[in-house]
Amino acid sequence: MNKQNMKISYDKESEVLSIEIKRRKSVDSDIAGNVVIDYDKKGEAVRVNLYNFSFDLFRDNAKFFKNFTSGFKLPSLVR
Repeated sequence: MNKQNMKISYDKESEVLSIEIKRRKSVDSDIAGNVVIDYDKKGEAVRVNLYNFSFDLFRDNAKFFKNFTSGFKLPSLVR
């Protein structure tokens, strides 16, 4: 199995946080509010885009995110 690194980028001008999970072409998407999840032809998530994302608001709510994600095995994004 070929491991791929996740890529996270942020466009400050458009306030979009993009998390590329896999380097594959997107063929379908789900949209819920300001979140768009892109899927490949196998139906696997390949990218997540968060629109109107603010790092200031994220930092202000860091305690909530820590508590919410405490039961999940996730990379540490909140310090």
